Amino acid sequence: MQNRYRQISLLFLAFLLLVLFLFGYTPTNDGDGYIEYARMCIDYGEPYPCAPTINGQPFIWNIGQINLVALSLYLFHSVYPILVLMCFLKAASAYLLARIAQKTCNDQIGLIALLLYVCYPNNWGQSTTILSEIPSITLLLGAVFIILHTSRVRNLFIAGMLMAVANWFRPISLVFMGTFFLYFLFFKNKQWLRSFSSLLAGYALFILVIGTSCWLRTGYFLYQSETLWFNMAAATYETSVEPHYNAEAYPKGTIRYIDHMKDKTAIECNQIWKQRCLEWLKDNKANYLSKIPGRLVYMYMNDMDNIPAFLHDKSKAQNNYVTLPYRTLPYNLQNLSSIQWIGLINMIYYAFLLMAFAFSLHVLRSEKKYDTLFLLCCIVIGGSLALVLAVHGETRFKAPFMPFIFIGAAVSIYEFIHKRRAF
Repeated sequence: MQNRYRQISLLFLAFLLLVLFLFGYTPTNDGDGYIEYARMCIDYGEPYPCAPTINGQPFIWNIGQINLVALSLYLFHSVYPILVLMCFLKAASAYLLARIAQKTCNDQIGLIALLLYVCYPNNWGQSTTILSEIPSITLLLGAVFIILHTSRVRNLFIAGMLMAVANWFRPISLVFMGTFFLYFLFFKNKQWLRSFSSLLAGYALFILVIGTSCWLRTGYFLYQSETLWFNMAAATYETSVEPHYNAEAYPKGTIRYIDHMKDKTAIECNQIWKQRCLEWLKDNKANYLSKIPGRLVYMYMNDMDNIPAFLHDKSKAQNNYVTLPYRTLPYNLQNLSSIQWIGLINMIYYAFLLMAFAFSLHVLRSEKKYDTLFLLCCIVIGGSLALVLAVHGETRFKAPFMPFIFIGAAVSIYEFIHKRRAF
């Protein structure tokens, strides 16, 4: 079965490279920001973060991804080598997804999960962007596979390092570290301390090395993105749960606004926002918590952030999005553009995945596969709640949890097929 997984993953790689060849690079707002910071680092002659990207800047961004962009621009004067790498990493994530499903369930569920993943339209265009999700998710899946595959101290140490590297690209690994702390505690009673200590040691070592190298260069111990309080500051004055992309970033009179911000460092801004937010939260806990359900719904309401890869004109990052006329959709089917049809097909697929995932929790509970049930619940449900508790939930923020939704959906499909054969 592993050979079949590899064959399908290689076909997926060929397809992704074809998509990249035909449709090219997809600019994004964050991607443009990464390129700007990367060029500043190249001009200064140091990796990110460096003095020009700390002084007068609002926050520390995704360190690993900006350094990857800087490396590509420095060596090749282009981001296209990154896009090719993204195709390879995306295909690797498909293979790792199948192996994780195989380990937690069985061979057939691994195959179904893999097929669901590679046939999902929103997965086709992601590797035409230079966003941080693909490296982070692939590294996390690699770590999860190692943890489920072996209990050797050395391998768990490597898994911990992979999680830390993933966090360097995009700070989401704490969800997975917390999940596996509880997983070891509940399901590896006798070895839980040794297992988690090995994982934590690898995680801590990478942080120590990266943080120390940054401290020696800049005087600041930085090892991951520091945007939490920047994002939370917006929640203190925004009334809607949706992100306000075109709104003023620092409205005067709000917690986000800082006098003479250009004269401060990103670290100073972060501390100011942290202090202000904590003070605000003391008297507004109920107000803040009341937004959590809406944030969760918004984050999961659709999943077509990568469909713009197929737009004909992608020259302006701010225009690279796809919308559907949800309220009048039955009356406007004949007026949909080709890109909207792709989005609609993807949305139907996505709705099916969510329903199948929800049903899989019942299936796993009925079959008493509590370890797999725990992993899916903790990563998808627990991770989603933790995320929207901290920041507003953009629709693409759920990307690290999507592989496990595919696994859950595969469980439901396998159960349906198995029951039909029984009759």
